[in-house]
Amino acid sequence: VGEWFGAWRAWDGIRALDYLLSRPEVDRRRVGLTGNSGGGTMTTWMWAIEPRITMAAPSCFVTTFTANFENELPADCEQYPPGVVGSGLEMADFIIARAPDPVLLLGQQYCFFDLRGLEEAYGEVRSFYDVLRVPPENARLFVGPRRHGFFRENQEAMVDFFCCHAGLKRPKRVARIVGLGAAAVNVTPKGNTVAAGAVPIYTQTARRATELRDRRPAPAADRLKTLLAECLHLPERKKLLPPHFRVLRPAHLQGRTIARYMVETELPARALLHKRMSDASRAYSLDVEKTVHLLLPHVSSAEDLVSDPLGHASEGRHSLYALDTRGMGDFMPEAERRNFTYPYGMDYMYHGYGLLFGESYLGRRVHDVLSTLDLLVSEGARDIHLYGRGQGALLALFAALFHSRIRKVVLKNAPLSYGDWTQAPLVAWPAANFPRGVLHHFDIPDCIRALGEKVTLRQPWGPDMKPLRAEQARRRLKQLGLPLRRLSRS
Repeated sequence: VGEWFGAWRAWDGIRALDYLLSRPEVDRRRVGLTGNSGGGTMTTWMWAIEPRITMAAPSCFVTTFTANFENELPADCEQYPPGVVGSGLEMADFIIARAPDPVLLLGQQYCFFDLRGLEEAYGEVRSFYDVLRVPPENARLFVGPRRHGFFRENQEAMVDFFCCHAGLKRPKRVARIVGLGAAAVNVTPKGNTVAAGAVPIYTQTARRATELRDRRPAPAADRLKTLLAECLHLPERKKLLPPHFRVLRPAHLQGRTIARYMVETELPARALLHKRMSDASRAYSLDVEKTVHLLLPHVSSAEDLVSDPLGHASEGRHSLYALDTRGMGDFMPEAERRNFTYPYGMDYMYHGYGLLFGESYLGRRVHDVLSTLDLLVSEGARDIHLYGRGQGALLALFAALFHSRIRKVVLKNAPLSYGDWTQAPLVAWPAANFPRGVLHHFDIPDCIRALGEKVTLRQPWGPDMKPLRAEQARRRLKQLGLPLRRLSRS
């Protein structure tokens, strides 16, 4: 729906501040904000946008986006502000935005947020404050001796800093810290906002998606392509030259020779094209037929060529190609297949980094497909049949809208609607498959309709990435205004 969880949380903080400042015992001139990890995140964002906060001490969050990139550190979704890095911003800029107001950056010696990045961020803040001739005590750095967490040393540094800038005496150190316990600090009776009457976020998202659906016009075919290209942030493909490819050593699957070609779609990114060979002696050249059948797998070409019926449907009738786009199949950075859909895995992280740049990881995968199709056409293909399964079905659907040589598209285990995902509290599909803001403009049924008779659907998957029952699939197609003839019985 084009919104960001971090903005929702920041708004919650702003509204909480509204209430806090309405109380008679609160001094509006002295308002400090602190928090650790996720709380440090929200302290950083709110510090930049909420002038009523007079001093801040974010803990165990501030470093540099660059350090997180280099360390391959995944983050929470509220730590991925869309487009922030693409706009040329760094974390320090959110602190500098409030110069010369008092700020203390807190970290830990053994925190997973890189200490070097924290020191670099502080150096930028300190330099900016120095240019403004701000007293040194207005921008400070404290690094505790522990792991990630708001431990005693950091708490004491924060209290000292706030007391200094509030004009209060430094409090006496306590010999022992006593935890208050949940009953003393819970704001709601059970420590749960939904149980206290709040509307769950997934319900709010569902309502917003329904509003967008009800007022969204069905886009014409040309307009749909424009909207999709913008939503996926597709880079421009080279019009004259197909991508360069390398001929790799062949592989062997279940006694069959698989030729392999590394396609340079967008260096340093590459895609890996596989071809199941009927004649193993030709595995070191790319001989493309006039009619090409290309499989886009759910996760891995090697896996789908062996275990999925789509990989066997053409056996003995024609050659079958399969494509691993960036981050999939042989490009998976994690050895274990089960880690691919892990919420804090590498695929999730790449998607998050794409958001930071204001780009789309999904869009770059579609670009890999389109560039490979360009290569196949340059090598002699006239008609291309696309087969996509799961995540690959989305790639096939979107790529088919942009390439004129596509004659047939088979979508197996495809989602029928992004809108359906918004109506479910939990969605099992990897985050990379969510194009940001898509429901402002179109939904999957619009793409299916635009392809007309080219499309066949097989065993659609729901938000849980499990097959819909046959009757359930037919009913949903009817509700979405899609002809039942698009649904294959096989």
